[in-house]
Amino acid sequence: MTTSVPGGEQLAPDAMELLEEDLTCPICCCLFEDPRVLPCSHSFCRTCLDGVAHGGRPPLRCPTCRQEAPHGGAANRSLRGVADKFRRVRGLPRPAPCPAHRGQPLNIFCATDLRLICGFCATAADHDGHRFCALEDAHARERDAFDALRAELEGWRGADAGARLQELEGRREAALRLVGGGAQRAADYLDRRVRALEHRRAEVLSDFEALRLRVARTYEPEIARLRAALEERRRALALAESLRALSDPLAFLQQMQDFRERLRVIRDAPPPPRTPTRAAEEAGALARDFDVTRWDSVTLGELDALRAPHESAPGVSLARALATPLALAACLCVLVAALLPPDRWPRPRVPSAAELARHAARCWTETAALCALAWELGRGCVLDLVHAGADFLNEVV
Repeated sequence: MTTSVPGGEQLAPDAMELLEEDLTCPICCCLFEDPRVLPCSHSFCRTCLDGVAHGGRPPLRCPTCRQEAPHGGAANRSLRGVADKFRRVRGLPRPAPCPAHRGQPLNIFCATDLRLICGFCATAADHDGHRFCALEDAHARERDAFDALRAELEGWRGADAGARLQELEGRREAALRLVGGGAQRAADYLDRRVRALEHRRAEVLSDFEALRLRVARTYEPEIARLRAALEERRRALALAESLRALSDPLAFLQQMQDFRERLRVIRDAPPPPRTPTRAAEEAGALARDFDVTRWDSVTLGELDALRAPHESAPGVSLARALATPLALAACLCVLVAALLPPDRWPRPRVPSAAELARHAARCWTETAALCALAWELGRGCVLDLVHAGADFLNEVV
């Protein structure tokens, strides 16, 4: 095989090899890169010469003949031109630079480490005692090794690995579906339990709100009546102070009549109860005996067993207990009024303002009690309806 040069001449391979030997740097064993000539006429690459100069002690000595030379040397432009033309003729690419030594090409193959190195790497302690070979010999040897490795790779159990991969992926998908189904069932169950717990929470708080209203409606009429009586007493005391300083007889007598009327209203007012009413006592007992620690033993599936205050009370409620006696008392009053002859009925008379106020207060108290009774009865019916609906929904879900 021959190689063409720009002038049309043909160079034999042996001639090319001889020419390459003359254009090769003794240090890096590559074609000259920016060659420098020393006074002893030996040429080296500039980077190789700089590396020798920095690694040794001054003065610089020629790596070939050990003759002293100035640092750096002179540029050998003619040799650089010949080396560049030789590269164009051979079409050789520039070797890759060494990552450990900047500017040094990877042009030596270490047969021990099976890797490319530069000239500086070959002289380092890491490659002490290693075997080196030319790139052509290394290429032929590694080509044979490549064929063997490729045959080994092709003979690997690729089909078995692919089938195993598909099997593992199928198992993974099946396991993920099982996990997802379990998570969904757990979420649905917990959602139902949360809804049941929210329902019981609303019911319990509603019971406590009913107890609060019962206590308020029990005490508020008495509190309002006592406040009115105290206000009447204050006004009567103020009137008494004004009467003490009044000297006009006619004015005194007129004011005295008003003072007596106010004093009679205060005397006729019923005394305040010393103890709470039965409704207040029942409400207080329910709140006092309500123990939330009993809920600690309730499981998630038994959330309906959480007892509300009205469910914790023994026996019937106050409204149901008073419903029958009140109805009997009302019927008895109507019967007595019907049996009395007309001549025994009391003759009508014009009541005074104090009597009207007293009767109005009593009517207000009785009306408030009847309203509380009606509210309790209606609330019981509504709660029974809500409980029945909740039980039905729980059975359906």
